[in-house]
This record gives sequence, C-alpha cells and structure tokens, in this order.
Amino acid sequence: MFKNVLLDLGSRADGQLIAHVASFCERANANLTVLNVFEEPSKSVSAYFSTHHKDLQKIIVESYDSKVSGEVAKIGFDLSRVKKEVRWGKDFIETIKLAKEGEYDLVISASQSLTGTPDSTAMHLMRKCPCPVWIHRGDLWRGAVRILAAINTSDTSEENRKLNQKIIDHSTKLIEILRGHLHVVTCWSGYMESVLTSPRFSEAETNKYLEHEQQQAEKEFESLLVNFDSKDAVKGKIIHGNPAIIIPLYAAKQKMDIVVMGSVARAGIPGLLVGNTAEKIVSNLENSILAIKPDGFVSPVK
Repeated sequence: MFKNVLLDLGSRADGQLIAHVASFCERANANLTVLNVFEEPSKSVSAYFSTHHKDLQKIIVESYDSKVSGEVAKIGFDLSRVKKEVRWGKDFIETIKLAKEGEYDLVISASQSLTGTPDSTAMHLMRKCPCPVWIHRGDLWRGAVRILAAINTSDTSEENRKLNQKIIDHSTKLIEILRGHLHVVTCWSGYMESVLTSPRFSEAETNKYLEHEQQQAEKEFESLLVNFDSKDAVKGKIIHGNPAIIIPLYAAKQKMDIVVMGSVARAGIPGLLVGNTAEKIVSNLENSILAIKPDGFVSPVK
C-alpha cells in the first residue's frame, strides 16, 4: 500500500506540490514518479515550427522543466530524488495508462476546482483509474492531519464489506504515515422513510422499523471497528440522514483534511463512480478526497 506513487501534474508546473508529495513518499518509504501530460500540437503547428528548425515539443518540455526547477530551488528541494515522465495526449487517459503499466498503487492529482465538484480530469480519474486516487486540494497536511473514512453500512453484501474494510485500511495507513486523527462515519436511514409517515403506518410501527434499521447499522459498524486496539484510536460516528448531505457537513464542521470514500461501478456501466449518493458527496466536499476502488475493478481505459 502506497509503495509506488504517481503524481499527475498535467501541464502544470507546481514545484511546491512536488515537494509536498515527495515528503509524503519519504514518510511512506514509497517511490515517486511525476507525470506531465501536454496536449499534442496539431500536425500543421508542428510542421510550421519544423520549417523553422525548431522542435516544439522539446521547447515546451525544456521551458516547463526550467520553471519547475526554479520553483523547487526556492524551497531547497532536489528534483533528482524523483522519477519524471512526460507524455502527450489527454491528461486522464495517459495517467490511467501509466498507472496500469507501472502498477502504481496510488495516483495523486490536484483539482483546479478548490470547492464544489472537482474538475473533469479529477472526476475521470476517480471514476476510471484502477488504483486509489487522491484528489488534492489545499495542503496535503496541516499539522495533525484529520482523516474522515466514509463507509456504507446499508449494503451488507460481501463486496461492499470488503470495500468498507479497504477504506478503513487506507485511512489507517494515512494516519500512520502522516500522524493525526481518524474519524469513521456512516449514515443510516429507513427505506423510503417518507412513506412511513403515511396513515398506513402507526407511529409505533414507524419507530420500531427505524429502530431496527439503526440497530443493523450499529451492528455492521461495530464489526468494522473491532480490530482497533482502543476507542481512542478512532472516533466512530453513526448518523441518521442522507450521506450526500451529512458527510460534507461533518467534514466541514470537523475540519477534515482528507475524506476517504469508495467508488464503485454503476450496474451495467463498468468503470464509473456510483451514481447519486457518491457523486453528490464529492460535489459537496471542499476537502481532499481519496477514492478507493472495490476488488476486481477494471478500468474502461485500455
């Protein structure tokens, strides 16, 4: 876990982010590759510069390298400590291809949208990249890191239980590397709760059913936290309500740095983040996001 890290910078020159991620990799004892993906110039543009005896792609890369070198020199970082890769094409496609080729176990990408839904490249990576994807916003850490593991206890299938465990395992590993505090949160609600308020159900029947749902969520939740040495190691929270609303509100109120959550395929549509709930959570977050794929996930990018 976190042994081969790929930092996707697209065409951006962000020396400070490189240094931040390199520091994380040092703590994790991981290898780091920095990837730049530039839009390939059209044939007519390349031909024009060729007639003037200029290699446009080489000029672009050298200009970029010079800018990054200047930035990292100001903060005393040595670029020789990281491996560099340059590709031409569509950012998310080339990132996913390299992630598969190099068998990376973590991709980090900085979203240009600091609030609301991450930019399109970040969303494509969360939906389609085969390994965990960390969408970076702000600082990678600020002192003691606060990590929120958002799990789903309403689905008791074996596949979802394994995904919940992966979310907790990755969150625990981040805490081990960065030091800080771990919160594990799940939301529960009754099936079609609005229907339960109709005259067809008495108040007693409604309360009994909701109590049943709460007990099921608590039982599932406790089974996931049983391996922690003490309750001091993690703050567990079971909240009644819609996770698309509750998780972002909790993350903001508790000033979380990173939200770790699962991304799975829609039924019949391989390689896409699950529909309504997960995408609404993501669109309402202002935090960095670590999206975890379920076992057996296959990327649609070839």
